[in-house]
Amino acid sequence: MTTNTPAPATRRPAASAAPSFRWSMAFALLLGILFASLLAGDLLLSPAEVWAALTGRAADFTTTVVLSWRLPRAVAGVAFGAALGTAGAIFQSLTRNPLGSPDVIGFNTGAYTGVLVVLLAVPAAGFLPLAAASLLGGLVTTGVVVALTARSGMAGRTFILTGIAVSALLSSVNTWLVYKTDTATATAGSLWASGTLDNTRWVNLSPALVALGVLTIPVVVAATRLRFLALGDDVATALGVRVRTSRFALIVGAVALTAVTTASAGPIMFIALAAPHLARATLPRSHPVVAAALTGALLLSGADWIAAHAFAPTQLPVGAVTVTIGGAYLVLMLLRRDRRTPSP
Repeated sequence: MTTNTPAPATRRPAASAAPSFRWSMAFALLLGILFASLLAGDLLLSPAEVWAALTGRAADFTTTVVLSWRLPRAVAGVAFGAALGTAGAIFQSLTRNPLGSPDVIGFNTGAYTGVLVVLLAVPAAGFLPLAAASLLGGLVTTGVVVALTARSGMAGRTFILTGIAVSALLSSVNTWLVYKTDTATATAGSLWASGTLDNTRWVNLSPALVALGVLTIPVVVAATRLRFLALGDDVATALGVRVRTSRFALIVGAVALTAVTTASAGPIMFIALAAPHLARATLPRSHPVVAAALTGALLLSGADWIAAHAFAPTQLPVGAVTVTIGGAYLVLMLLRRDRRTPSP
């Protein structure tokens, strides 16, 4: 007589809980960095004082410090980091190259060129003229790089190398523009060129947040086509995707995200490059653009905390920290690739 023994139950809930746990840990870490940014500064505040300020129960001066001085900078780190991470994920997917990011290809440099031209004409220009000039400079740079690589396309080394060459030329132009202006504008432009969130206030952050909010929806919708474009133009076309239109929309969206960030905080380097790589290594790959945006927010927020507080009372531009961290990360990435490449 045989008996049917039930098969052991599979542990699917535990397996499916791992991705959720990683998302939760990433969001919790981001909230922790945000709260730490509100605590630290020349005036050290306790968690109770910060919470009282956030809920409207603190003294007037404490409320001003938290809500008017520290919170805008913390929010800027999250918003701009997410924008750069998104742009980096889009360009790395389109170019199919781990070095494909707006800062490496030179779009940040072109956006900076547009801002410098406006600052030469109108030294006290507001956000809208600077954002428009930054977007125009980034788009013109994009057009030049795409035109020069029309035969080879975006995938491959030619596009990256061409972008690096154009970026080098624009860097020399930017240096010349800085030397052509007056001392005050040159000093402000040089500090801004390092990438900084210092002195960020709601009055100059609000237009940037509105612009990023408007861009988010079309960029997220267009990003859903990245997985089809990654299969190749022929396969994507067979699946009903308009390849040229989709690629154009993604490029414009990614450049626009970079331009808004550049107009507000300067060309912050390496966040767009490193965020997609770290996202693939630490977060689930089901939503790569969202993961890159979250990782970018974490990287820029953490780097800004280091820039503001690690060397107190001296404050560094956040771009100096991201360049240091990003340069070290790039070296490690290249070393890992060399180890994986078999020797001849």
